[in-house]
Amino acid sequence: MQINLNSVVYLTHICVEHLEKTKGNVINISSIAAMRAFTGFSPYSVAKAAMDMFTKCMAAELGPKRIRVNVINPGPIRTEFMEAMSTPKEMSDKIFDAYGKLTMVGRVGESNDVGDSILYLASDHAAFVTGTNLIVDGGVLAANNINSDALKDFM
Repeated sequence: MQINLNSVVYLTHICVEHLEKTKGNVINISSIAAMRAFTGFSPYSVAKAAMDMFTKCMAAELGPKRIRVNVINPGPIRTEFMEAMSTPKEMSDKIFDAYGKLTMVGRVGESNDVGDSILYLASDHAAFVTGTNLIVDGGVLAANNINSDALKDFM
């Protein structure tokens, strides 16, 4: 909760005055784990679900100040996240390969997939978008086929 939620709450509140002056906006990074239960990830999922609601609440509170607040919910994105959680690189590569076979687009995401979404939400092209979740997951949630058992079949 400290890392995945409280830090975002704190940073948002200390930035409001600056965002108001600069006509900035807030883009939080959550996870599809906020929207679907994954075995073994309960604390992470709860924190990310709370971040999604915090985003909506801040959009409502900061909208009158013309500050937009949105959240991106990435799915499987090839990063060093699992290695940071002490998963050996060989295993994380195997897991990402398995996820890629379960997504609608046939691959896991890359960091630029999320980066491009951030650029869109930060731009004037999204001037009328606030309080929303932008799901960047290659169709994982829509396919509804990623679960622990499905991953075991590919590994």
